[in-house]
Amino acid sequence: MKHNVDFNIALLLFFGLGSMLLVSTNDMYPPPLSTTLLNDSEGRRGDMVVSMNIEKINGRRFKNGFIITLTLRNEGSESYSRELRQPVFDVYAYDANGRLVADWSSCYEMLDLPIPIHLERNEEFTEIKSWESNTPDPQGSVKPLPPGRYYLKGVWLGWPLIETGLISVDIV
Repeated sequence: MKHNVDFNIALLLFFGLGSMLLVSTNDMYPPPLSTTLLNDSEGRRGDMVVSMNIEKINGRRFKNGFIITLTLRNEGSESYSRELRQPVFDVYAYDANGRLVADWSSCYEMLDLPIPIHLERNEEFTEIKSWESNTPDPQGSVKPLPPGRYYLKGVWLGWPLIETGLISVDIV
């Protein structure tokens, strides 16, 4: 009988402490982030359409963060098949003078893995990226863009290359 009591106490302590640790661990994480939809844009090449929408992340930690959704859609009657390497989409940032100042892919290392893409009529391939408005400096480290207005363009890097229109974003 003593063995059963010890076992039950051990279970109670285990689950009790585990619950306490779980609660304390959850308290360390901030509440979920909210976002604000800024705009969307499309680009077309034949029957292939690329769309991009940008959401601004509302939160202290991600003051200049964005969620960027890029989608390739086949509107043609023929299937579209490619095998690509990462990145399949990129995002370019231009300053007010139209000068390219940053691109999403230069801030991240990519795995060299094949990505097979096969789209029938009206099927889509979507990729979601987060970007904290960073750019590499000449020394190779990543730094934030200075405050100002920038214009983002989504680019499908497969064949054919397809670019969206520009969407303005403010970096504060």
